[in-house]
Amino acid sequence: MKNLKIGTIASHSALNILSGAKAEGITSVLYCKADRESFYRQWNVADEIITLDSYAELFDLDTSEVIMIPHGSFVAYLPIDRLVKSDIKLFGSKKLLEWESDRKLKDQLMKTAKLPVPKEFDSWEDVDRPVIIKYYGAEGGKGYFVAQNRDEIKQKADFSRKFSIQEYIVGTKVYVTFFQSYLYERTELFGADIRYETDIDAKLRFTADPTFTIVGNIPVVLRESLLIPYQKMAENFVAAAESLLNERIPGPFCLESIIDRNLNIYVFEFSGRIVAGTNVMIPSSPYSYIFHGEHMWMGRRIAREIKQANERGLLEELIS
Repeated sequence: MKNLKIGTIASHSALNILSGAKAEGITSVLYCKADRESFYRQWNVADEIITLDSYAELFDLDTSEVIMIPHGSFVAYLPIDRLVKSDIKLFGSKKLLEWESDRKLKDQLMKTAKLPVPKEFDSWEDVDRPVIIKYYGAEGGKGYFVAQNRDEIKQKADFSRKFSIQEYIVGTKVYVTFFQSYLYERTELFGADIRYETDIDAKLRFTADPTFTIVGNIPVVLRESLLIPYQKMAENFVAAAESLLNERIPGPFCLESIIDRNLNIYVFEFSGRIVAGTNVMIPSSPYSYIFHGEHMWMGRRIAREIKQANERGLLEELIS
């Protein structure tokens, strides 16, 4: 592309993405609602800010020169069916985002990748152990709850919404992010974080029904021996996704896991795009710094891959 631009919407990890574009000398565009414009403008990392009344207006704009970087809010605010069919150019795979948003497709991909996953229940009536109820959609854990038995599910669940029922594994939740580079033919282990969730992490003894709404992220450095199985799982994930989707899945993705007291790893979710946990890796994580020999945060890693692909005439292979 002659006039290459990187764009995203004003939320989630926008500062991460925009600062990465700036570091790599790529023009950036931020699509922003009016009530957030003054906040984002003060950071001076967006070359252009376009104000919208609704993020759905993106579908009506000319974005032919913009490579959009999807993030959690991007997926939450834009209907996935319209996004997949639209002419918006995304860095990464639209199909992977579609599979991420569908619980059955997500489970199929994780099982094909042979990831160690907690038991899933097809019906609340089959539950025979503590479980966690997760409503569909990228809403940062909003509305999730733990139930000890079927009666508790029947009492608390909103049956008008789609939700999954997953065995509740006791352990430490760790979110490990990778970057799939087709220019360098490698799966880069980029960094890890723990998410701070209210009220469960606040340990409020008087809260009968603690929530899992995410309020922030904490960087974590894993035991080095644990990195080896995570790397293998990530490579298996990429291979399975390529096989099932019949296309490449370039860019960032995250394996969301729990490590129990015996150091067994269970992967309970994946995200097929940048996650907010990478915001703690600015200007770098220990892993990304060792890998690249310089400060490298996820926004910059995305921008560098896009810039180099564009210079080599390979950009079309990395967008959908």
